[in-house]
Amino acid sequence: MPFKIYVDSRFKKLTGGSTSDSEFTIEIPHPIQVKGKAFVDTILIPNSFYVIRANENDKMYLTENSTVYRIVTIAPGQYNAHTLKDAVLAALQTGRSITNNYMVTYDTTLNKLLIGLDAGTETFTLYSGKLLDQNLASFNTRNPGDTGPQASLPHNDSGDVTGFRALTAQNGDVLTDVVASDVVNVQPYNQLFLRSSLGEGYDAIAPDGSSDVIRRVVCQVPLNNIIIDQHSLPHDSVTIGNREISSLSFQLTDVFGKIVDTKGHHISFSIIFIED
Repeated sequence: MPFKIYVDSRFKKLTGGSTSDSEFTIEIPHPIQVKGKAFVDTILIPNSFYVIRANENDKMYLTENSTVYRIVTIAPGQYNAHTLKDAVLAALQTGRSITNNYMVTYDTTLNKLLIGLDAGTETFTLYSGKLLDQNLASFNTRNPGDTGPQASLPHNDSGDVTGFRALTAQNGDVLTDVVASDVVNVQPYNQLFLRSSLGEGYDAIAPDGSSDVIRRVVCQVPLNNIIIDQHSLPHDSVTIGNREISSLSFQLTDVFGKIVDTKGHHISFSIIFIED
């Protein structure tokens, strides 16, 4: 007959290793003998994630008057399209080398951001996509006091959120606004992956090539709602072999295998064991 375990990250083991709500270990009250397959049924995760995350997707890259290379940092946090517009403007205005002010507007019809200048003859150029990859080394020549990342590090471009992902140079001045190539996207994640020591690693391959995924989670609710992913598909299972289990480790990651931050909120799910 099926055997079930209900997991809640609030009951994580508090000794050794990571003890966050997205990377944790549980201890089972008494060892259990398992055989065959297991699958994760209903999973509950609060969509408490940040839209802009520090050193992950918080950077914009631009030149001012074709001479000064700037790495702009957007403040981490949750945003909608309008508050994101304000955060981008604040980031651009802070530490600018030009005398004129930046202007950022949100086109509600296109769902896109626009960046321009309020006056003067000065110019700026946004770098993103392939253009950024091709010119990333130039940002090593920035002015003293710029605290942006080195060119040898991942560039943490915010284009997936702000929509500025054009593959060519985007030049702006007082007469010409730079229009984002893509729409604003303030959903932090579209999908997450629950990883574990539960399976033997032969049943699933994640987009990043890893084989420890036991469940894909679809993020289908707005910010600060509860993701309830329930499909009860027995074929979405992992092989567990024939062994005794006394503890299990879990990680909740994004598509790249990076552990996500639930900002102090717990996650829970059930595991159903079925003998072949």
